[in-house]
Amino acid sequence: MRESTFRALFLLSILWGALIFWVAPHPPMIDLPQHAGQVALLKEMVLGQSPWADQFRINLFTPYIIGYGLALPLSFVMSVDASLKLLMSLSYIAFVFMCVRLRRQYGGDPRLDWFFLLSFFGFAYTWGFLTFLVAAPIGLWFILLTERFADQRTVSRGIAVIAVGLLTLASHGMIFGFAWGVGAALLAVRMKRLKALLSAAWPFVILALTCIAYFWINRRINAELQINLQPRIEWNFDLIRRLKAPLYAIAAGTQRSSSAPFWLLVIFMAAVPWLMGLRIEWRNRSNWVAFAIVMLILAFVPYYAYDSSYLYERFTLFLAPAYAWMFINKSTAADNLHPTASRLAAGSGRLARFYVPLIALVCWTMLGVHTVRAWNFGKESADFNAVLSALEPGQRALSLIFDRHSEAANTYGVYLHYPLWYQAEKSGFVDFNFAWFPPQIVRYQPQHLPAVEKGFEWYPEGLDWEKHGASNYRYFIVRHLGPLPKDLFKGADCAPVSTVTSGSWTVFERKDCTVRKQAGK
Repeated sequence: MRESTFRALFLLSILWGALIFWVAPHPPMIDLPQHAGQVALLKEMVLGQSPWADQFRINLFTPYIIGYGLALPLSFVMSVDASLKLLMSLSYIAFVFMCVRLRRQYGGDPRLDWFFLLSFFGFAYTWGFLTFLVAAPIGLWFILLTERFADQRTVSRGIAVIAVGLLTLASHGMIFGFAWGVGAALLAVRMKRLKALLSAAWPFVILALTCIAYFWINRRINAELQINLQPRIEWNFDLIRRLKAPLYAIAAGTQRSSSAPFWLLVIFMAAVPWLMGLRIEWRNRSNWVAFAIVMLILAFVPYYAYDSSYLYERFTLFLAPAYAWMFINKSTAADNLHPTASRLAAGSGRLARFYVPLIALVCWTMLGVHTVRAWNFGKESADFNAVLSALEPGQRALSLIFDRHSEAANTYGVYLHYPLWYQAEKSGFVDFNFAWFPPQIVRYQPQHLPAVEKGFEWYPEGLDWEKHGASNYRYFIVRHLGPLPKDLFKGADCAPVSTVTSGSWTVFERKDCTVRKQAGK
């Protein structure tokens, strides 16, 4: 098959990936309902239509300002869920585009561009890290501009690095840290003398000082909102975290019992550049700096720190692209090939024409897996739509998810925050709510913090009517596959009653006890 045909198929595959977010009414992304709830609440507060406005404040010093800032105007012309789907589709396209641009910058082989199609649907996608995914292509743009600045250290290119660096900082703090680290390392390995490095480092010094100032000012302005932060750090240094990383890059959420086929795909993708006769140009250190930093993150960054979870896991987003960037085509440096690489290239000559079709087939297989999972999840979660349509808008609800697993999406926690779609679509408000967390764009006012704190969402069986202020909620949205605890509403003067049931979903409603007693006479 001609190269032009494969490039056309590659472009169509990008479109396929961008459309996966639209397959299910609500994508199977764990935290996405919380982000949708944030956008809906922000929109109502901007319009002065929120019945909860006195309980919240808009946090303009959020490091997620770009993600929410893009979603908000979209929500004025389409539904909140559609605005987030469009934002993720565009972010996916931008991510692949920036990966290709960096591959060109590094002189890599265009046949490995297929590596860039899958990792967007890895760990960060499964967990619904919306702002992280939106920030990823911006971070890659920063790295690309750093490469060009290293080639020609002009003031205009330095200013461009600073401008996109600030954009990255306003998109996501972790992406900024990664991009700044990769960019600084690239600059360091490109400068042969310390004096040259010091004279070229001024954009990075400015960005580092700006970052420090930004978070210092943020902390001062939001001092009264720094509530219930857990300063503990958990590392989980073990072999398992390193072995799981490649799987997180393409099929996060896959249960261990069904992961074997995906491991075979990972092994094939890791081996195929060598089989194609490609090699790593170790003397050109720019090519492998990003991969080295990703590996350092996967090896040494904690998985939890200061109320942020899954720190190192989310950076598997960059694992496959950084791996592909290291390789160059044997034809560009045939004279320098290691003898082993030469033998591999010669021995695989007869199979060379099959490698790109095989890579494409692997990518289509994984895109197909994600598409089927999303489609099945849409059917599985359809019961919730019946529940949602029965609820009156503008009410306060408590989420009680006893069974978080989705067989359709093959993901353990996908229903953890799912009732937040009531907040996103019907102007209600649902606890537990991300408004607890410092980085969010809409935060609880300190004097209006609810008794339902973070962690409750994982253990709803711990509901205490008095302790958790359950009388403040009209609806209790419950997902359960088995019998509910008999004393679920123990302590209530007038226990909520079941008003609607659909599949695994039940809504209990707190009604006026006096009316109920009179009706019972």
